Amino acid sequence: MNTLRFCTLTAALAASFALTSQAQAAPPAPPTNRFAMVHHLPVDGVAEIVAATPDGLTLIYTSADAGVLGMVDITNPAQPELLPRVNVQLMGLGEPTSVAISPDGRYAVVAVRLGDDVANARRGLVRVYDIRQPAAVKHVKDITVGIGPDSLALAGQGRTLRAVVAIEDEETDAEGDATLGGQRPGRIDVVGLQDLYGGASSGVQSIELVQALQTVPGIVYPNDPQPEFVSIDARARKAVVSLQENNAVALIDLSHPTRARLERVFSTGTVTRNGNADLKKDKEITFKDSFTARREADAVAWVAPGVFATANEGDGKKDKAGVLPGGRGFTLMNTRGEVVYETGERTEVNALLHGHYPDGRSASKGVEMEAVTAGRFGGKPHLLVGSERGSFVEVYRLDNPKQPQFVQLLPTGMAPEGLTTVTQRRDGQQLLVTANEKENSLNLYRFHARGVPAGAAEPQLVAKDASLPWGALSGLTTDGTHLYAVPDNAFGQSRIFRIDPSDAAQGRLTLDQVTLLTEADGQALKVDPEGIAKVADGFWIASEGKTVADNELIKVNMAGVVQQRVKLPASVQAKFASPKTSTGYEGVTASADGQTLYMAVQRGFDLNKPQAAILKLHLPTSTWTTALYPLDQHSKDAKKFWMGLSEIQLTEDGRLLLLERDKGGGEGQAINAEVKRIYSVKAADVTEGATLTKTLVRDLRKDFNYVQEKAEGMVVFKGVLWVVNDNDGAGWTRWVNAGKP
Repeated sequence: MNTLRFCTLTAALAASFALTSQAQAAPPAPPTNRFAMVHHLPVDGVAEIVAATPDGLTLIYTSADAGVLGMVDITNPAQPELLPRVNVQLMGLGEPTSVAISPDGRYAVVAVRLGDDVANARRGLVRVYDIRQPAAVKHVKDITVGIGPDSLALAGQGRTLRAVVAIEDEETDAEGDATLGGQRPGRIDVVGLQDLYGGASSGVQSIELVQALQTVPGIVYPNDPQPEFVSIDARARKAVVSLQENNAVALIDLSHPTRARLERVFSTGTVTRNGNADLKKDKEITFKDSFTARREADAVAWVAPGVFATANEGDGKKDKAGVLPGGRGFTLMNTRGEVVYETGERTEVNALLHGHYPDGRSASKGVEMEAVTAGRFGGKPHLLVGSERGSFVEVYRLDNPKQPQFVQLLPTGMAPEGLTTVTQRRDGQQLLVTANEKENSLNLYRFHARGVPAGAAEPQLVAKDASLPWGALSGLTTDGTHLYAVPDNAFGQSRIFRIDPSDAAQGRLTLDQVTLLTEADGQALKVDPEGIAKVADGFWIASEGKTVADNELIKVNMAGVVQQRVKLPASVQAKFASPKTSTGYEGVTASADGQTLYMAVQRGFDLNKPQAAILKLHLPTSTWTTALYPLDQHSKDAKKFWMGLSEIQLTEDGRLLLLERDKGGGEGQAINAEVKRIYSVKAADVTEGATLTKTLVRDLRKDFNYVQEKAEGMVVFKGVLWVVNDNDGAGWTRWVNAGKP
């Protein structure tokens, strides 16, 4: 630690963490039962809610934007196959909002909105499909339900089968959600499906909620119930339905075979955190703030007899008393409305340790836990809770619901909306599946009862403790023992992370030190680091400028203090087509003697040309050399999914390795990720005005299914090539061992 230079920010960080509880320390060694990802599947269209057939061989997901159900064959979970999609629209209208599968696997039951909004009170449908042949799905029947159906779940089987449907009627307007003050209250519809098996249908029974809500303290919008999510306890023949905007849940008694009964409604209450939250969007993660917030649960799931989990996402606004929306974690409650367990700060601490805490959402509901499900894996009860903004799933063992035991944090695709479990396959494989709404993908994870075998999972980076928040890794280097990474300007003060890779084969990298960068006068350095190169007496940092003139090379010593700053000379700046061009440095690497630096310019001198640029600087003589690098082009839309360089590394045999990637993946949608490739050029060929010839070294998209958009860090460590992506401050940081270069 004597290499760190502590400034005012450092002291503030230390003070904030001193206020937090022991829960913020690195978690204890997890149980041996673990999950490992087996596939990350890009899909065509949004993947929102996902369900699995009882045999565990087929997945069905809703794609509201396209008006379809997606079908996936997972006979081999490591090689899933997309099947023909099913159009659920009616005369061009229709958003599938939820899907459930009958217990015998014969039918998919789908809730469909039909274009309702604040001005159109159009009722929705429950559409039923025969899915016994997943490649040739057949429509069976439609049932009209209330306005704006959202979640649905199935109760019973065969001649007792019913669907419980949350009729949200969220009255969406141009600005988002609206409320009409009770003119269009939501409700719960219980839909009889007994006739699918030759019985007499019990029809549609509507359960109104306004009168019940009006009698309960702590309810928001009591005249406008908005049911959100449904979970069924088959043993107790009971449903729990979240009323998210109302900060409430409803319990439905389903014990009668044809008539459901509203058992009770109660508020989900509030969460209070004292001195262990971050409420500021300031590019620094400091858990020192306090708040009280309404839970406002989205998904709910039964986890034990009489106990259910709530994912406390939040959906409202701060009230006059300063109470916030969203509990920033999850809660276990019993059917009397009593809290059995509250996660408190633990979920967000786990997010921080694993690089998934979204500081950009600190002022607005934090990690936003949105999805939750439960299942038995290896004979033990497990709880799985998904974070929309942090893009992860927390896994807990629930041997005792009063003391959930954290197992691990699983990175997912962006914004997991739906979760499902697969636990009854004949081959014994048990799976967890996430549907990732923001990037259009599914993640499949396999449960390993004896622990994940060494090498079966890509390593995760975890901070040693909660004083080391991290994310947005955009450049890598090494001293032969440790890895060093820089985050881009996702953090306020620039910094260098030190990473211990000694346990990589066991699936773990440890972030054990951070060096905050300062000017010579002690002021915080605030730039946009995109590359880093280790030299004998410190590091060179490549900072990407907002304009051509702002690109900069910055030399810091081992304590992180700036020693030298080098701007582009006028002769190089003049090569750019426009001085306002924002593309700039994306990487830097140094010769063994530290005398020569090579820099990668993301998209070159002219954005209209498919070229990047490689710059060379001989430091003793201040001599600059520029060469052009030919970029690949995206096959679908070369302008939208433009190409660029993200990293550069000099090898011992005189090659420059270049990490080249397109804009596909992430928010550009996983299915559009084509080019995530490593090429090499000869360093000796970097002569003034040359156009370099590149040789493919590794195709990350093809060889490693690398669909993360921002593949930005690369380093050769002990003869092996490692690649990592920039997670934009929160989300999946994927480390790939790409073998010898």
